[in-house]
Amino acid sequence: MSALQTVCITTLGCRVNQYESDALHETLTGMGFTLVGPGEKADITIVNTCTVTAESDRKSRQMIRRAAGEGYAVVVTGCFSQVSPDAAAAIPGVVYVCGNGEKSKIPGILQALAEGKPLEKDSVTDIFTAGYDPLSRHCPRRFRSFIKIEDGCENRCAYCIIPRARGKVRSRDRDDILREAAALAASGSPEIILTGIETASYGMDTHDTDRQRYGMALADLLEEVDKVPGVERVSLGSLEPAVMSREFVARLASLTHLLPHFHLSIQSGSSSVLRRMRRRYTAEQALEAIRRLREAIPDVTFSADVIVGFPGETEAELEETLAFIKEARFLHLHLFPYSIRKDTEAASMPDQIPEPVKKERLKRLEEAQNTLRLQMLEDYVTAHHADPVWILVEQQKDGIANGHTEHYVETDIPTAEDLTGKIVPVLLESTNGKICFGKVKDK
Repeated sequence: MSALQTVCITTLGCRVNQYESDALHETLTGMGFTLVGPGEKADITIVNTCTVTAESDRKSRQMIRRAAGEGYAVVVTGCFSQVSPDAAAAIPGVVYVCGNGEKSKIPGILQALAEGKPLEKDSVTDIFTAGYDPLSRHCPRRFRSFIKIEDGCENRCAYCIIPRARGKVRSRDRDDILREAAALAASGSPEIILTGIETASYGMDTHDTDRQRYGMALADLLEEVDKVPGVERVSLGSLEPAVMSREFVARLASLTHLLPHFHLSIQSGSSSVLRRMRRRYTAEQALEAIRRLREAIPDVTFSADVIVGFPGETEAELEETLAFIKEARFLHLHLFPYSIRKDTEAASMPDQIPEPVKKERLKRLEEAQNTLRLQMLEDYVTAHHADPVWILVEQQKDGIANGHTEHYVETDIPTAEDLTGKIVPVLLESTNGKICFGKVKDK
């Protein structure tokens, strides 16, 4: 190998991108490259981009230019390069561009760069004809490890460009997933998070094509992952309410290691807004899914994504979303102002909401959620003052261990003992409305 041996991987966007970057990190390390963190000197920088919003495009271009300006040879991949390959390739300093169907080729490209071999700059192919890109991992970089189980989305929501960036649903082979889960658990990762671009669509392209059986292949997979030796906690990436059939929920409730917390891709609490978004459920159906999960798993908690200021959103529709949030009682809520994304249906819809109105509405929802979250966390502390929660300690510094409970509540614990990577019983003592504080239960 030549002098081009040091590599930095910069990642924008979702958990799937993070998983793919981690897989590249592992492969490149195994090939003899030295991987360094952002801001450290590198010979080659890989920028794994995002394109979900116009702001994501801006950040992707900015990251590419920053890397190129530091004198690095830049390899660009991800969703921005898939949708806008010419724009990515035109940035000075970029030596290679590939899309989401060719990320597994990047280690070979870096080997060729290190050996001084000539390359074609643009290698972005049609994502709609792509198969499942076989990136995988065996060694955890964190105690909570993501496993990518599918790629692509076919929902065609009015505001979203991701189907153009990720293509059709392609499911990963089940045995590959189980092998990776076993390897990660054996290497020190007790928690496995199954993720994908549209996680609930796992298996729909292979053996679960009937929409009435939506999610059943995912339930099959969860039952298998639940049995993997060494896996102590299992959780899921984002799910939409449409998957929460009675059968699906019953199968979730029967699992031994599945954590009682779910992140739901809600987007709005107004049925008329959801209809304009072209989501596949109403607000009433979303609430019914939440009620169904609470009946089956009594201590379950939820987080969700909500978009504020979608085109045509009225004050009455905003009030419907506020009422929805209060009834659903989300422990965490990720609120986003609607951002116009070129080449989507919503970008040309009438009645675009002015930015000041979006900001004001966002603030109202944030204030309502903050009040609700403080109340819920105070109740959570009271419920677990004598009855412990179980925390996976992810990091420890200056005598404070930090991790998440089984309900995905971040918690700090004072301790002199090194607890990193362990799951420990903790009695909660207080909260600041954002995280909780507690102490390890005496043995």
